[in-house]
Amino acid sequence: MTKKSMGKRARARQPPVSPVRSRIVTETFMAGLNRILREQAFESLDDAQAFMTRLLEEGGGRLPLPRAQAPEEQAQALIYQAWEAQTQRQAAALAREALEMFPDCADAYTVLAGAEARSAEEARVLYEHGVDAGRRSLGKAFFDEHRGHFWGMIETRPYMRARQGLADCLWALGRKRESLAHCEALLALNPDDNQGIRNRLLSRYLALGNDSGAARLFRDYAHDVSAAFLWSRVLLDLRRGDQVAAKEHLVLAMHGNPHVAGFFAGKRKPPARLPERYSPGDRNEAVLYIANFAEAWLASADAMDWLTGQLAT
Repeated sequence: MTKKSMGKRARARQPPVSPVRSRIVTETFMAGLNRILREQAFESLDDAQAFMTRLLEEGGGRLPLPRAQAPEEQAQALIYQAWEAQTQRQAAALAREALEMFPDCADAYTVLAGAEARSAEEARVLYEHGVDAGRRSLGKAFFDEHRGHFWGMIETRPYMRARQGLADCLWALGRKRESLAHCEALLALNPDDNQGIRNRLLSRYLALGNDSGAARLFRDYAHDVSAAFLWSRVLLDLRRGDQVAAKEHLVLAMHGNPHVAGFFAGKRKPPARLPERYSPGDRNEAVLYIANFAEAWLASADAMDWLTGQLAT
């Protein structure tokens, strides 16, 4: 066996990087980079670029990121450890340690909601504490100044995660209007929607019969060719009584992700556990679509009958 083929086999055996690990690496780097930039006073973009180039050269191609110093930075570093903890007990212990260090550590409440909550109501209370902590930590002036550009600033993410968790808990508890309000607010803070809030909001609008809300999302995210938007466009057409448009959009939906059709036709059964990741057009994306949008389709019996009839031909 050649060294080249051995190298290929070794790479093939390497496990993929987990979404959690990828997030930790990215956010840790960004947090360190923010600390470096806050300590500088650049007069121009050229000065900033020259400074970064010099740091890279001195670090052999890597940025020498400073360690967390402020209490909130040290608390967040504990949260990164909690995300990688082997047990829920370890994660919860690290989250509580983070709260002792910085009481307004929003991510600590999110970790506790996942590690210790025994019901949706218990999780809701913890997420609500996280939202309040994040709001205090950022301050009202921050919201007023940066609305529309959240998530791109790493310090906003704990608050955004907590509010997303709160929205999901409220929906599970039947407090659906409140859930919608939180989702709409998250999109207003971050229209680029790095969290995928629009998919949740779309499914919830359709489940509640809020066709005008769904239509607004289709206008705002006209570029979205995910299964969530392609297949749901068919549902909205049918709800409006436009079967001609529904047939046209069904062709596009089948092209975008044909695996969804197998679930609707009863040829495939969803797995017991939802996938942690997906790629556009793959089976995992279809599984997630069915899990998130089944309620919306079942709320429209005539649309469901039409779709199953089309898929049977």
